[in-house]
Amino acid sequence: MAENIASVQAPAPYRLELVESDGSRCEAVDNVLRAVALGFHLAQPSDAEFEHYASCVKGERLWTIRQPDPDPEFPGLPVATMAAYPSTINTGHGHLEPATFITDVTVRASHRRRGLLRTLMNNALTRSKEEGLPFAALTATEGSIYGRFGYGISTRSQDVEIVADGRFTLNHEPSGTVSMVDPLAIDDLRLKVFSEFHRAHRGSHDRQPWHVDFASGRWDSHKGGPNRRVRSIVHHNDEGEPDGVVSYQIDKDFGSQITVLDMVATTPDAEVALWEFLASVDLVETIKAHQVDPATPLPWAVEDPRVVKFTRHTDLGWLRILDVDRAMAARGWDHQGSVTLHITDPMGYAEGTWRVDVDTPGAPAAVTQVDDSTDAATLDVAALGSLYFGMGRGFSLAAAHRITGTDEQIAAVDRMFSTVDVAHNISEF
Repeated sequence: MAENIASVQAPAPYRLELVESDGSRCEAVDNVLRAVALGFHLAQPSDAEFEHYASCVKGERLWTIRQPDPDPEFPGLPVATMAAYPSTINTGHGHLEPATFITDVTVRASHRRRGLLRTLMNNALTRSKEEGLPFAALTATEGSIYGRFGYGISTRSQDVEIVADGRFTLNHEPSGTVSMVDPLAIDDLRLKVFSEFHRAHRGSHDRQPWHVDFASGRWDSHKGGPNRRVRSIVHHNDEGEPDGVVSYQIDKDFGSQITVLDMVATTPDAEVALWEFLASVDLVETIKAHQVDPATPLPWAVEDPRVVKFTRHTDLGWLRILDVDRAMAARGWDHQGSVTLHITDPMGYAEGTWRVDVDTPGAPAAVTQVDDSTDAATLDVAALGSLYFGMGRGFSLAAAHRITGTDEQIAAVDRMFSTVDVAHNISEF
């Protein structure tokens, strides 16, 4: 069912509506999926895909923009879509902070450059700000869209290709044990391991339920149904507790390549042990994986580092700060000191000047909004999003003219936002 409850108005003659989902299939939710499939060049959804989508978006806000009926192109379909839902982000030192997660953003090709995406984004960000959420987050299919809305790249990901033809040998023996498991029988274990990962890794974003379905092979969106090639292995530490789980497939019968579908490891030992097991699978010569930890110990843990090749580095998470005071107070700071920031925000949500004081590494920051910006480094809100988890460095952003200030001010930004740990997010949404 669709409702006109938006506080932001769409440009005439369009109208902005909210489609509510209770987890069951209905025409309005079906039409959202049809529009999403059209926007992302996907095949027409099947009945099974409609049912699965409805269950996945239960409780989400499905925002749509419609044109006056009748629609001569696709009757009943919205011309633009955006889904938003609340979740959590690890801001450092194990703190999970609520945020708005945004996904399924589309604008029909024949309705572009009419302010529809800006309407959807203004609506989502305004509601998030009104609800007291300090962040909005998304993962992007295109890199040139969201910077103008104040999002900055906040976590990066990398792909790896491993030679597993007998040359893969570790320089140490990992602790714990690895065993194969029925991928359909360990949903609770997957959730437990991810929960521990989420609390342990700065920059981690919580996951939607479909991640378990994908990792188990219960549902693969590329196949529109089950993936019967999925295999899973679990790592247990020396105390017998699970601390790593991986799902993978061998791409064809008697094939020689493993593709890792999902790997969650809460410790370096668990990660390395999982890689070692995969490299030992009979007939396998190559392992390919996405979203590998930027700080993975793998190339340092093998006798021949050339068996590990990083094939792609890309952005994964994009962060939009809406409440500077709350965001800075919730951050895990690794260095003591002070920094004053003048934030520019063309959309107005985070405009202002703040002083951040950290008395002791690991202690919460004291955040004070101030009137005078003469002693502040100046940066746009997207650059602040890139600094937030420590991925972006102050000197690099200053060299790119994203931060301006004296050498001392830039040095203070660089030092205060640098982190001991490396941000790692494995959740797409």
